[in-house]
Amino acid sequence: MYNKTSATLMLQTIMVLMDKQNSTDVTRFPTNFFEDAELERCYGIYGCFSKAYPWTENRPDNYFPAPPDSLGVRYAVFTRRNRKIPLLLQADDSEKIQNANIDPRGPFYLITHGFIDGGHKIWVQNMANALLNVEGNEAATVMIVDWRKGSQPPYGQAVANIRLVGAMTAHLLHTLYKVLGLTNLDNFHFIGHSLGAHLAGYCGHTLQRQFNLKLGRITGLDPAAPYFSNTVTLVRLDRSDAKYVDIIHSNAMPLYFSGFGISEAIGDVDFYPNGGSTQPGCKSEGAQSPAGADMYNQLGHLVSCNHKRSCDLFTESITSSCPFMAVQCQSYETFLAGNCTTCDSKHYCIPMGYYSYTFYKRLLAQGLVDSNSHITLYSMTGGSSPFCKVHYKITLKVSNSTESRVHGPDVGRISVVLVDKNNSKSDHKFIDDEQKYYKPGDVETKMVPFKDTGYPPMSVIVEWKYETNLFNPMTWRLLKSPSIYIEYMKISSIEYNTDITVCPKMKKPVVANLQTVMKTKYCGFS
Repeated sequence: MYNKTSATLMLQTIMVLMDKQNSTDVTRFPTNFFEDAELERCYGIYGCFSKAYPWTENRPDNYFPAPPDSLGVRYAVFTRRNRKIPLLLQADDSEKIQNANIDPRGPFYLITHGFIDGGHKIWVQNMANALLNVEGNEAATVMIVDWRKGSQPPYGQAVANIRLVGAMTAHLLHTLYKVLGLTNLDNFHFIGHSLGAHLAGYCGHTLQRQFNLKLGRITGLDPAAPYFSNTVTLVRLDRSDAKYVDIIHSNAMPLYFSGFGISEAIGDVDFYPNGGSTQPGCKSEGAQSPAGADMYNQLGHLVSCNHKRSCDLFTESITSSCPFMAVQCQSYETFLAGNCTTCDSKHYCIPMGYYSYTFYKRLLAQGLVDSNSHITLYSMTGGSSPFCKVHYKITLKVSNSTESRVHGPDVGRISVVLVDKNNSKSDHKFIDDEQKYYKPGDVETKMVPFKDTGYPPMSVIVEWKYETNLFNPMTWRLLKSPSIYIEYMKISSIEYNTDITVCPKMKKPVVANLQTVMKTKYCGFS
């Protein structure tokens, strides 16, 4: 049984192992940073930082930020003209910013990492390139906020450091605002992962408090939970830190279950793909570490898969033609049951990721939401790239005909493949994860994700997967072939807003391990 003690032990174990893994790069701060009776410490133009409430709330330890010089913060600027070798800026070097030749038209993107990470990682590079490749982004500037020296253990010190890095970044953006002669920061989009999400919030807060400027958008990619859950908004990222704040939760579960992401809905729009806690493909048997990785790298890969998935989803959303649609619903369980499949005033539909703000602004313009509205949305994705799937509500009716009743109930799984007008096939999906007991007259409704073929389905290929279990007499078929009599199957698409009902030809049963094509024209009531 897990408890708070085991949770703390797990966190300490992970931190120690990560500390060992990164020992050659760890910045060793002076001892007096960690044992100090001061309640406030000031760092020149960047302001003063308190250790009093609310910075003590839900935190087992509390630190001051390390001095700016020891953090080694670098701002690497990329444009379409310099994709490989960045221009390096510093927060307090206004002359270099003036000579940077940054296009004032924008848009401007900032990307930052979290604990034990850095701006040199491949996911950061992939995201930066995807943003620069967006059609119409010829004048775009991508700035990587790299604070890797300050992101090292202990975790509490890294938590404190992002307060100062956020303030430093706000000063840099203010200088940029003045040098480029901008009228606002509406065209600025700050994207932060884990601790970096809260760093973005501190930047947004400082811009408002010190310079009366407001970021256009902050995207929080699985914002960190430890030290930030159940705290006041001043301590963490919240919807007031920018004009639009969207959150992708991918690892929102307790720390003692290897969860690092915050579960609270803290943005204008919060997305919970696959429920927001664990992601498909991230189980230990499915998410393999790179060949030759040592124990520490393997551990890091295991605990980071769900947490980093938010970055992968956001990057894919930038360039994918797949819509990445998510639907407003009461809960993920309600969504899976197929109770939120229409895009209307009760269930808003917003694409997760890069294009969410465009849709949100439409809702604002139509008066469907206001600035005080909060929207929580759910979706399903795949376990590997490409992650985006399209959602179908499948309603299955087991026939109650004489033949079906004579055959009797059966235990198995139903596999479905969707076929569009071009005869392109989706991947095959099981309606249920495990074998199910189907009785004549049963009706089952489920939400199932499929690979997008580009068009809605016109027919369906169905298979009955039957597995005999020696210890379960319900699975024994001694005289009759394993099969199921399906009366009809209704396929409702969220993305394409279409409905079709298909049936087996001549009301024949779906026999185990034989493909059965079901079409609308086979339905007697079509």
